[in-house]
Amino acid sequence: MDTIAVTMTNQPKKDDAVLGGFSNVPNGALILGGFEGLRRRLKSSIAHQRSAALIESLQYGERGLNLVIRALNDRSKDVRQSAYLLLKDRSEPRVLKAVEQYYVSLNYEYLRSLLAAKRWQQADQETKVALFKACGLRLTDRLTSERIAIDFPCQDLQILDQLWMSYSSDRFGFSPQAAIWQKIDATFWDKSEVWSRFGDRVGWRVNRLIDHHWKRYDQLTFSLEAPVAHLPYLGDEFGIFTMEAIATRLHLCTLGD
Repeated sequence: MDTIAVTMTNQPKKDDAVLGGFSNVPNGALILGGFEGLRRRLKSSIAHQRSAALIESLQYGERGLNLVIRALNDRSKDVRQSAYLLLKDRSEPRVLKAVEQYYVSLNYEYLRSLLAAKRWQQADQETKVALFKACGLRLTDRLTSERIAIDFPCQDLQILDQLWMSYSSDRFGFSPQAAIWQKIDATFWDKSEVWSRFGDRVGWRVNRLIDHHWKRYDQLTFSLEAPVAHLPYLGDEFGIFTMEAIATRLHLCTLGD
């Protein structure tokens, strides 16, 4: 009988938290193991246990936030995604930087590797793939100005622009193109004249004696010897139909930062 009495006194009370679980814990109750217990759970070999522990991490202020940021590099994709969802709406500068780096590595690592290797033509083609994907389109769809204005996420547009500018020493990218477009557009009222001047400036047109014509894709210059803003080109319909929309969208995205 004495043994039974001792055993019962060691059972958890209704307000006690139990190691390994933290659902339905009353407000103000302490998690068994505290911060060190949390760190142990984040080292578990079981991915879903690490993901579950992340939810609790933010209760521990800066120390817990550091753990969630670190989890963006976890070996498990599910844990990385859990960390991203916990961080994506926060505004701290170091969190914003970490989340952007994660987003780039998740969606644009191949493009970054092409740009870093100065493989400009392949990077141009990959940028088109990334652009269509960000807009929820297939490559067989047509990318219209309206879709860019409505469906092109600012985060993706700015990342694509920043990657091109970073690896080309600011020669290539949407920002250099937009700056040229806006200057010419403000000078000439005739849109065909704007297009002609823009094409000449960025090297998309060629002068054959008197007549000018738009270059074919295989006539572009895929090197740093190209004129400023020569790339990305993204195919014939990009330059002809969407440059103005991208310039406008990029400007609005910048205003929204």
